[in-house]
Amino acid sequence: MTFATKADIFTYADFNLQALCRKASTLRQGVTCTCDPGQRPSTGSFNWAIFVTFEDKVRWVFRSPRSRASRALEMDMKLLASEAATLRYLRSQSDIPVPEVFDYCASSNNETGVPFILMSEAPGWPLSKVWKSTSSPQPSLDSIHKAKILSQLGSITWKLSQLRFDKMGSLIEENGTFSVNECLSRGHMLHERYSLEISRGPFTSEAEFYDSLISALFEHAETLQLSHHCFIAPVPSHDDYPCDTQYKAAVDLWSDFVTIGGKIDTADNRLDFIVVSDALRDIMKKLLPPTTNPETFPLCHPDLSVNNIYIDDDYNITCIIDWAFASSVPESMLLTIPGLPQYRDEISPELHAPFINGFIAAIPGSPEDEPVHKYRKLIERSGVFWKLSRLLNLDSIDEYNLFATVWQCAYGPERNLSQYFLQQQRSAHYIRLYDEVQQEDQPLSKIEKDEKEYFRDDEFRKTIAKKLTLVSEWKYRYTDNVPRRLRQDMFVTSAKLWKWIQRFIEDWESSN
Repeated sequence: MTFATKADIFTYADFNLQALCRKASTLRQGVTCTCDPGQRPSTGSFNWAIFVTFEDKVRWVFRSPRSRASRALEMDMKLLASEAATLRYLRSQSDIPVPEVFDYCASSNNETGVPFILMSEAPGWPLSKVWKSTSSPQPSLDSIHKAKILSQLGSITWKLSQLRFDKMGSLIEENGTFSVNECLSRGHMLHERYSLEISRGPFTSEAEFYDSLISALFEHAETLQLSHHCFIAPVPSHDDYPCDTQYKAAVDLWSDFVTIGGKIDTADNRLDFIVVSDALRDIMKKLLPPTTNPETFPLCHPDLSVNNIYIDDDYNITCIIDWAFASSVPESMLLTIPGLPQYRDEISPELHAPFINGFIAAIPGSPEDEPVHKYRKLIERSGVFWKLSRLLNLDSIDEYNLFATVWQCAYGPERNLSQYFLQQQRSAHYIRLYDEVQQEDQPLSKIEKDEKEYFRDDEFRKTIAKKLTLVSEWKYRYTDNVPRRLRQDMFVTSAKLWKWIQRFIEDWESSN
């Protein structure tokens, strides 16, 4: 007996391949189109993509959302339609290099059988091939070529700053007309935030926009999974360790610590993020800077990572792809120096100047004009908004230090963050809220079972994690019933702590 095997091209979805080729051929006035069923689709977190090839060697990209639960699928349909509209708007209103959209359908009710975007192939090759992360053993792109790329990104950011709308939200297209609809930004949609009952705009003021993201963070902390986000225990950063061995050991110690008591999705951790959310409402009243035009808002790419920037052999940017989650935003959010290699990675300080200079050079007129000075000051002071965006979106491994920077910018050294947190943790409001949120914690039996499976009788590691939990006063922070506290400051883990524990373990093992 023989069994038919599904072709690789259908790995992520069953669709009508013949209908796709007919559609593509029709869009090119009958030029013959083929599609290799043996190709395995490229895939990311949200979409899969294949190539169709014409007889004259031109290639197009056919991209479709990956299968999801029904409500998430509704989110994907909105994102697809908005991305197609954004690309068409950019092609018609600017010279920013983006793919050309030839056709799209935001539902499966079409001849291919799946929602799709059919667009041109990005020329060149992705920047990720040469811009290596610090943890990669391969050589990184030299500083001269990095500066050249940052200068071009500065110029592109200037062009985006001139594409302005009277509201903040994501683009839709109806009968060739573009308009701003609800906001589909990463902070409003990712990590299952699409399910939250929050305001999604469109917004008419920066205060409304940021208040909506703060609400999303608050509701996320209260009801959704927090994944790896533990406020007082940031995930170790590779940059803080001289070698992979020490870094991996630090991550193991961090994982041991958060496993004890199932720390991440407990009321203790949730309340920390809720305190942060409430504090941000007051901070934003102090933090919002003046804008060049308070009545309109610029379009922003949500993810200028090295995967989405294409270049040629001379390191000229040839295409910017992946405009899902794009929206018009506060000017303070656009005018930030991008993070590379990924949008959540803070770029090295020596690359700030090329970006700023590229932005300023793109502004028409004299460098001495008042608008030029105003833009330069806004960009130079934009670092705090880059950190704020990462914090609000939970796009980080270190929310504590992001929040500490934002706090410092708003209040300066006069107001101590550690003491503020201790005061909030002992306040009647948060103790009462803690008791409510705690009702949704996992039962102790489930937590103990998870601990047993995780440590697998490694009592030494388990003992260290328990001792560290005791020192942190993890279970006694949101209460006023403890007669004596050991700590008079806020416990936060750091690279210094993990390195000290590693040295202790090495000394212990060498003496036994």
